[in-house]
Amino acid sequence: MTERYEEVRRKLVERGYLQGRIERFLLRDLAAPGGAARTVLRASAKAALLGAPLLGGLVAASTVAANRPLLGPRDAVVLWVYFAALAAAVLFGLDAGAGAIAVAWARRRGARPSDALRAGLLVAAPLLLYLVILQARGRPRAPLGVTLLLLAGALAAGALVAWLAGLVSLAGIVGRTGEVPDRNRRPVAIVLLVLVPIALAFFVVPAASPSAGAIPPSTWSAARVERSTLVVCVDGLDGALVPALTPAGATENLLATFARGALFPKHRDPGLEPAEVWTTITTGMRVEDHGIRGAGATRLPGVATPLAMHASTGAVAALRFLLPVRTVPATGAGRRMRALWEMAGLVAPSSSVNFWASWPARGIAGDAESGYLVSDRVLPKLLSDGREDRDIRPEGLFLRLKSDFAGKRPEIRREFDLRFAGLPERTASIAWESFLIDAFAWGAAQTLLEDQSVRASFVYLPGLDILRGRLAAGATTGEASGLVEAQAIEAYVRWLDAAIFSRLAERGPDWAVVVVADPGRSATRETEGFVAAVSTGVSPACVGPPIGDLDVAPLVLRVLGLPASREMRGRAPARCFESAPPPPPPIATWGRRGSAAEAGTSDYDPEMVERLKSLGYLR
Repeated sequence: MTERYEEVRRKLVERGYLQGRIERFLLRDLAAPGGAARTVLRASAKAALLGAPLLGGLVAASTVAANRPLLGPRDAVVLWVYFAALAAAVLFGLDAGAGAIAVAWARRRGARPSDALRAGLLVAAPLLLYLVILQARGRPRAPLGVTLLLLAGALAAGALVAWLAGLVSLAGIVGRTGEVPDRNRRPVAIVLLVLVPIALAFFVVPAASPSAGAIPPSTWSAARVERSTLVVCVDGLDGALVPALTPAGATENLLATFARGALFPKHRDPGLEPAEVWTTITTGMRVEDHGIRGAGATRLPGVATPLAMHASTGAVAALRFLLPVRTVPATGAGRRMRALWEMAGLVAPSSSVNFWASWPARGIAGDAESGYLVSDRVLPKLLSDGREDRDIRPEGLFLRLKSDFAGKRPEIRREFDLRFAGLPERTASIAWESFLIDAFAWGAAQTLLEDQSVRASFVYLPGLDILRGRLAAGATTGEASGLVEAQAIEAYVRWLDAAIFSRLAERGPDWAVVVVADPGRSATRETEGFVAAVSTGVSPACVGPPIGDLDVAPLVLRVLGLPASREMRGRAPARCFESAPPPPPPIATWGRRGSAAEAGTSDYDPEMVERLKSLGYLR
């Protein structure tokens, strides 16, 4: 054994290997018993131990950047430990795989100087591409020097991984064939020739735009807001459902709204979660910018702030299988961009009821504290008699809504029993929960409109989407089952038309009305939602061009008389607004929200997660 080791060591030295401590550390077990497979595994474990701290640090830095300003130095250290452990496992697998490939090459045609280098690039090239995408998607807007520093870190990690993987492959080749190939004399040039173009893709991949703190909006000359605007957002209502129920007389008031104003078909991609869709709609920004992807976020042990599941392009998702993580509700503490009610609230008092990512209602740096905000946690707190915890603004409004809800709940139940009579018990119980959510939200919005100073009111009604989703999830085959579901959906739309859309016509000429309807989770590529706008100068009975989710916020801002920002990818359509006042010139930005004054989590989070599961938003 000693003689064989000395012979292998002599050949390695003759061919230029074992020049440093790292090479000696990785290759010193070449003559150990167990064959090539065990040699590769031992060398892979050592290489993973060396490369994991650097690779884990880069991934942790990208995660911190993608979740700024929510993560602090302590969180960064904990994430570094987690991602280093994950990187070690990944590197071990990749190095062992590359080593096996190199051994197969050498066995088939003999050892060649290029084999180890090629195997190293097989590992490093895709890994560097991953790091480039990861850092590009998570990087903040930074000076060129900072960008180049991040780029250099990714390139250094790629080069290190290539070198270590090449040594692992060399160990496998020598262990399998007994041959020691000549050392490649141009490894640095070849590695750079392959890896530098990949690293330069850093400047091509579109970046997210997280911020390190609250940023005020650009200044503009705000005109006096003379009229008020009511924005009603209905989830689960698609364009095909309206004509299907029109012959039954279930949409008369909605059609009257169409006749009074402009109608814009709205497209959206299927398979998106409501929290993502509606945050995109209300901010006018992409998911990568606003930061809300789903109803839940991931809480890692030792990390104070929940992480968005997309923050690390799969790295956080991988940790879910390795650590005792838990799901928490996605909250406004993780939403970086201002929503429409916050933009409007910077000019005049506004009100918002029941939107995704609206909790906490108080204590976010950069938010205007005027007006009213009823978060999506208020109704669950009223139903469970829970303690108020930043669920509403102003805080004293909670007791008033609690008292009103206690008095109105029997009336809401009587209205439900009247409109949904004849449904089977199971279907009725599903419909009742959806009905209660929307009835409360609409009632709270009407209460807030009693304040004459409110100039923009926003309300989100998710009940129809919840009803359709839960009916589909529990559907049974058979004609009778389909008829019952259709009956429940028709009854629900009929109630929306009678109780809510009818009230839109009651708003006088000093009011503007916008209805935003999205098909919800039942959407397909062919399904359309719509936006209906009634305002001064908007052509009645006008059908405008199709728009997307990113176009809705600029459209609503135009109705509000507020400027869109140049950061928004969407645009308000000009069609149907020919007689309307010209829109204000766009501003550079509506700024960024800052961090929460208190923790972005609550003792109520576990109960909220269970509620989201019961409504079908989480699994």
